[in-house]
Amino acid sequence: MKKFTVKPIAAAMSGLALVSLSQSLIAQETVDPTVEEVVVTGYAKSIQNALDVKRNADTVVQAISAADIGGLPDVSIADALGRVPSITVTRSGGQASTIQIRGMGEGFVFSTLNGREQVSPNGTRAMEFSQFPSELIQSVEVYMSPKASLIEGGVAGSVELKTANPLEMSENQKVMVSVRGSFNDQAEDIYGADPYGRRLSISYQKKLFDDTLGVAVGYAHMYQPRAAVRFEHYNLDQALNLWDEANLGINVLDSNLNQVDPSQRPTLVAISDGFELFQTGGEETRDGYVASVQYEPNDQLAVQADIFYSDFESNSFNRGFRVQPIAQADIANVILWNNIAVIGGEFGVYDSIQQRDSFNFQINNNDVTQKNDLLSSGLNVKWKEDALTLSLDLSHSDSSGNQAEAVTRAHLYREAENLVPGQDPYERDPNQSVSYLLDGINLPSISMNRDYTYFDEQGVSNVRLTSYERYPRISDDKIDAVRFDVKYDTELGLLKSVETGVRYSERNHKERRQVFVYGTDGAGSSRYYQSDFSLPITTDTADIVNWKGDFSHFPSFLAIDGDAIIQSASNLGLVRGITPVPTEENLDPEAPRRSITPAARWGEDRAWSMLQRADIDENVTAVYLQANIETTLAGRDLTGNIGVRHVRSDQSSRAIVNVNGDVNAGAVEICDELGECRTDYAYKDIGIKYSDTLPSINLNYSLADSHQLRLAMARVLSRAPINRLAAPDSTGSVELRGDIPYFNYGSNTSPFLKPFIADQIDLSYEWYLEETNGAIVIAGYHREIKSFIQDITIENFDFRAAGFDVPDTWPVELGGLVSEVEVQNGTYSTSINNLDGGFIRGLELSYTQTFNFLPELFSGLGLTASYSWTDSEITVVNPVDSDLNSGTLPFPGLVENSAKLTVFYSYGGFETRVSTTYQDSFVGETRNINLNPIVYAPETVVDYQAAYKFDNGLDLVFSINNLTNEPNRNYMFNEDLTRTLQWFGRTFYLGANYTF
Repeated sequence: MKKFTVKPIAAAMSGLALVSLSQSLIAQETVDPTVEEVVVTGYAKSIQNALDVKRNADTVVQAISAADIGGLPDVSIADALGRVPSITVTRSGGQASTIQIRGMGEGFVFSTLNGREQVSPNGTRAMEFSQFPSELIQSVEVYMSPKASLIEGGVAGSVELKTANPLEMSENQKVMVSVRGSFNDQAEDIYGADPYGRRLSISYQKKLFDDTLGVAVGYAHMYQPRAAVRFEHYNLDQALNLWDEANLGINVLDSNLNQVDPSQRPTLVAISDGFELFQTGGEETRDGYVASVQYEPNDQLAVQADIFYSDFESNSFNRGFRVQPIAQADIANVILWNNIAVIGGEFGVYDSIQQRDSFNFQINNNDVTQKNDLLSSGLNVKWKEDALTLSLDLSHSDSSGNQAEAVTRAHLYREAENLVPGQDPYERDPNQSVSYLLDGINLPSISMNRDYTYFDEQGVSNVRLTSYERYPRISDDKIDAVRFDVKYDTELGLLKSVETGVRYSERNHKERRQVFVYGTDGAGSSRYYQSDFSLPITTDTADIVNWKGDFSHFPSFLAIDGDAIIQSASNLGLVRGITPVPTEENLDPEAPRRSITPAARWGEDRAWSMLQRADIDENVTAVYLQANIETTLAGRDLTGNIGVRHVRSDQSSRAIVNVNGDVNAGAVEICDELGECRTDYAYKDIGIKYSDTLPSINLNYSLADSHQLRLAMARVLSRAPINRLAAPDSTGSVELRGDIPYFNYGSNTSPFLKPFIADQIDLSYEWYLEETNGAIVIAGYHREIKSFIQDITIENFDFRAAGFDVPDTWPVELGGLVSEVEVQNGTYSTSINNLDGGFIRGLELSYTQTFNFLPELFSGLGLTASYSWTDSEITVVNPVDSDLNSGTLPFPGLVENSAKLTVFYSYGGFETRVSTTYQDSFVGETRNINLNPIVYAPETVVDYQAAYKFDNGLDLVFSINNLTNEPNRNYMFNEDLTRTLQWFGRTFYLGANYTF
């Protein structure tokens, strides 16, 4: 069947076709000249509703409004938020995944659903926006400044999602069905990727019994494939001594490939651990359900119960090469950036038994499955009697997450030259080398001297499976809350009303780990089970993958079915445990079979799977008092509120602590999931209690009928991610650096972490263009940071003086002999509350305009544009040596310059728009190898959308995400030092909505 490639020009052609259809149909209509009212619909209506919310709010607010349930046309709520002024997004898999507000990342954004705090299956406090179908969300409001009655938690801002309230709709009944299909134009270049996706939603709203009872139910299904190409160069966090005797033979070149003069040859240069080149694919499936019942029998009583449930499943894969650690390679030459960092060279494998496995050419197949479900429910009862309003709200939110990573590592092998009975008959082939050269934020050049896709006549590859690993992470999170509010309307001077209330919540977060490893693990440890030999790969368990398009110059590789290989090995009895000691009764005992099911275990040197557990309790009590103001000043209206919120927190975590079996210290028997028990450990509950007082004031002064001046001041807080409150899971470990053993300790969790605290002031001017449904807004803000959470690393830390249990010596193989070598002080890493503080400040400009004063054909033209600038004196430590740079990087998530522009047009039933989002470079974090800051390169993302609305309730919708195929690129502190490059392709959507 012939295949057609959809190009961006096709989008424009389809838009013109819809315009023609619109004009021809309108030409057939009979226009009533007596009708003068202009009814604003579609996207322009959504903008008008958002401006109305902003104008009438008593705080600084940005809003997204959907006239109907399912009216938001975006894949996720994060996509929609990305067009809001002062909000930027980070893309993952080509879709918006996390948001930053005013230069601060997701950890500083607090989100609610129908005003209620939500848990997250990802172990943080950040709302998992992918869990919330946009079709089931009625509106989104972003509070840039808080008020006392709002739940605390967002230094950057608070995002409130609202589901539909059936009694608020104008119709008596409404049913909406939406269907969309999608196509990704890069998926056909990715092995195993599906280019086609689908979305379906249906919602029903009904008012009953003289509009006293309202019912709303909705369902949304999404199947969204993912396709990407990714190159990742690891952090420059290692050192290469070019004057070491063993390295004097390395040829040194500059970035122009010229020989470096011997007199300019540097001593120490920074070098990466390696790089990886992957094709990424997979799919996400989500089913969301929502139901709401409203009962308002009279003007006094209002009862509403609602429930939301989302079931989310993601299956993704990364297939390709991983080359590491290049610092331990047989190095022929290196290419240096500014004579201080390695950006390329030629690296080979040493042909010696001792060093043959030190440098790895891995064919890597990583499969990650993620299953999350989220339940949110609430009951709100409100009673109003004259000036008094009482409100009681009960809520529950819980989530569970199960993320399992399966890693298959394969290497090039040859038959062992000196076969030893009882050992693997195959050994790593040392005849391997790689040459590569980075090209900044463009594709690198990579070449290898061997073919990794060869199969012999029997269909057996010279690549064999070395290891198979599974690392499940299971989490459960729940929160129960009760809230009681009282509001009293008064006519006492400037006081419009007084509000007070109390909220109490109990949250519990649990995490646990599991593991199964066949062969060696990713840390490069030796095989725990010596019978874990390499396993064959055949044409039945692997396919050859050739790169296509712009990536066709990269080396081909094998897509390996690791699950099938390890299952076959288990069926054949090749996955064995430790052979028992011979006895008189059994002189030749057989090693028992071992299960390939992952489990938490004390043995195999993987006690971390037992120690990396979290059981965190967080109980919060908050009380507030708020006075709402409505008066006049100099003959103009002055409204707003002033209040204070007092919060008391009690947080603790249960830790498993090694007390060396001392029963007086609480030692108990603790068993793993395989039945092995230890009596060295005790359970300890550790934590703190603290209080915070958060004053706030919001004033809105009417300068003229359409001109407003807002002033907001407040103290705000953001708590540490819930999983960061876990007790430290590390007791320290010994790491070999060459022939020298070092003791290191690292944990970025602590139940003693207090919130991020800031004092902020906002000042904004708003001019509403009423006749053209537009607005001009100028806003400035300043946040004075009082305390923030920071990860610190101390080299050469004196662990013995600090009371750590450090071994005196460690066995090290030197020249074929094992010797005891003294253990040196290494790296100490932890998290603290940094009290030095600093500021974050910014300026925002936004302009919205509909040109309804133009001739009829162009009266549906409009635009919305915004620009944001942020600045901060807060910095984080550069992950690489300070000699390479100043030693610091800007505050993570801080986007100095960002801009958005949406041009929209409607004519009759036709509507179209183009949205462009630009964001400057900013510091983020990567968690793939280590938690280290990275710098995201500037990017401009363009989306296109067109729709046609028929009079019978049918809408046709067409859209393109990432119209220009903008990649996601990040680097270390300079663009020449590549970190990660990802291309996602364009995604095309075609669908229909039907409302009746």
